[in-house]
Amino acid sequence: MNEMDGFTTPKEIALLEMLSLVYEEMDLDAIEERFVDLTAEIFDFDRVGLFFTKHRKGVIQGKLCKGFNPGVISSLEIPICSDFLLTQPLVTGFPYFSDGQDQDDVHTRKIELRNFALIPIVNKKRLSCWQIKKCAETTCPAYDKKWLRCWLVPGTRCGDIPAEDCAHKEEVCRECEVYAQQDIDAVEGVLVVDNSLSGRPISREDVTLLSIIAHAVGVSINNAKVFSRTLREAIRDELTGLYNRRFFNERLLDEVDRCRRYGGTFSLLICDIDHFKEVNDNFGHPMGDKVLVQVAEVLRDNIRSSDMVARYGGEEFALLLLNTDKKLARSLAEQLRRTLAGTLFQEINGRQVTASFGVATFSDDSISFEGLVAKADRALYLAKTQGRNQVITL
Repeated sequence: MNEMDGFTTPKEIALLEMLSLVYEEMDLDAIEERFVDLTAEIFDFDRVGLFFTKHRKGVIQGKLCKGFNPGVISSLEIPICSDFLLTQPLVTGFPYFSDGQDQDDVHTRKIELRNFALIPIVNKKRLSCWQIKKCAETTCPAYDKKWLRCWLVPGTRCGDIPAEDCAHKEEVCRECEVYAQQDIDAVEGVLVVDNSLSGRPISREDVTLLSIIAHAVGVSINNAKVFSRTLREAIRDELTGLYNRRFFNERLLDEVDRCRRYGGTFSLLICDIDHFKEVNDNFGHPMGDKVLVQVAEVLRDNIRSSDMVARYGGEEFALLLLNTDKKLARSLAEQLRRTLAGTLFQEINGRQVTASFGVATFSDDSISFEGLVAKADRALYLAKTQGRNQVITL
């Protein structure tokens, strides 16, 4: 017996593939792209669109789509409020069903939505309604579901609400204390599913199923963001956002090994801000931190795309210049020195900040990690002791 014999339709098997995103994928873009592709494939909608939430700006931004004209979805950026249909699920927590008529909404008119549904993509596990309300309505389809909100499920009923009113679920839920606890920050985005071209109805069962899957995918998206943030924190300097010393040294070791095996050259620059102690003493450490951030920006914005810059410690920075001999490395370091010296730093009353540079080149100066660092450090020491604001090669 095949292990898939228990699943009778390709749709059920594809749904398992969709849910596997929650457990197997940690790449945010891959999760979102596969979610949109599978939604269009499994449910056979005319068009599918994905909007993600920009929490700091309080908007949703169009990102991915299937079936829409290129650029239509990605051009939309909509403030999050209940006045706009496309953001309403973020505010209410409810999926939204259209009535098949033209909508009195500027954004849905722009992308010609008439026969569609909107599904919130929730990223946080929530206690269920029946748990919070200590509900004993065991015949309710949401009862005993560990994380499901009752308004995601058709046919739910609340024990403290007359049965005839439960048909008007949205109106009933608006009066519920659980519903009032909705948190916009817990929503990653909105999925748009549309059959405006074919006119085929969108079933509530499909939207319910998609709502459950969207909850799981939302958790997966959140996990991917946490993973990405953790990875970034492991290799980045917290203040400047540049690579940190540990990651830079690992990359430098890799380049030493590569050049030993296959030939080639590269150069290492170490630079140190001149008289930085005076900046901290005269203007305070918070202003000193801002100067470090601006210096980092100058270095990052003025290197080649193939090169790498890191905060090496304190007011010291290191740069890895690939396929760069000593002559070119000195020229590039000189350009950086002049650019930095010509930058005005408003945090310290528009004053200038200069830096000294030491240069070491693979094979010319050393073929070892330790030797290169020692040579660059020695060159930097000479630059500092011979007047500062200069580039020294040995």
